[in-house]
Amino acid sequence: MRDLDITYHIPSIQAYIQKGGFKRDVPFLQKVVVIEDAAHFINQEKPDEVSQHVYDFIKKF
Repeated sequence: MRDLDITYHIPSIQAYIQKGGFKRDVPFLQKVVVIEDAAHFINQEKPDEVSQHVYDFIKKF
């Protein structure tokens, strides 16, 4: 998730994401990460941070 994306600020979305609704609806979700100071094109705005999260996930296997 990105904290500057307009959809993140729709009423009740943050509660849905942070308080378990999102995890309930996505059964194998392991972790929710909110990238600060990024908007819609998160992979272009914060490529190193996104890549690190992907790498950390992959190395579990």
